[in-house]
Amino acid sequence: MSGALLAFELSGSACTAALAAAPERIAEAEFSGARGRALLSETDALLRAAGLRREDVRGVIVGTGPGSYTGLRIACAAAGALAYALRIPCGGLCSLEATALAAPPGSDVHVLVDAFRNEVYHAVYRRSGGGVSAVRAPQLLRRDEVADAVPRGARVAGDAQLCPHEVAALGPAVAPRAARLLELAFLRGARADGAGVAELGPPLPLYLRPAAFRPAARAD
Repeated sequence: MSGALLAFELSGSACTAALAAAPERIAEAEFSGARGRALLSETDALLRAAGLRREDVRGVIVGTGPGSYTGLRIACAAAGALAYALRIPCGGLCSLEATALAAPPGSDVHVLVDAFRNEVYHAVYRRSGGGVSAVRAPQLLRRDEVADAVPRGARVAGDAQLCPHEVAALGPAVAPRAARLLELAFLRGARADGAGVAELGPPLPLYLRPAAFRPAARAD
């Protein structure tokens, strides 16, 4: 075997890790709770199930969001540390873009993810046989702006209930997942031997708003 690619997706409510030696051989594990502690144990379980060791991983891909600040920090830090330790490439892919792969080829899809604080992450992608292309880059909307951004009857991946009017939901809740990251990576030319992974994009969190906390005031 020439190796395998590993992917982490912790930007949403469903935390996942996935492993693949080929586009048609993607294995995924879902976990919840303590994201940081579960991530590495789930990764090791995936490798054992595939009969592989960490040294057989040739590239790491991480979902860069937008999404959970904590999840993005953990996923990007873990991906970078593992890639550094194994001396393999690390690449990042937009979580919303990978989610758009759930749409049928030849269609446009709106991706909606709850950003909390009465806000929504939104992007529009065009799905083709060769992957997806951005029609509208990820943006942060107020909940009352969603109705104007998403037309009635539009195809929606993510959380369709965030839209106040009727849309064509692709499923109950098509969330960002690690398996979709690997699917998109292969479509973008990445290979199981690690070639093309570094060219996917920087493995850095995509933050669309400032952090919710404020730094502590300095004592005089």
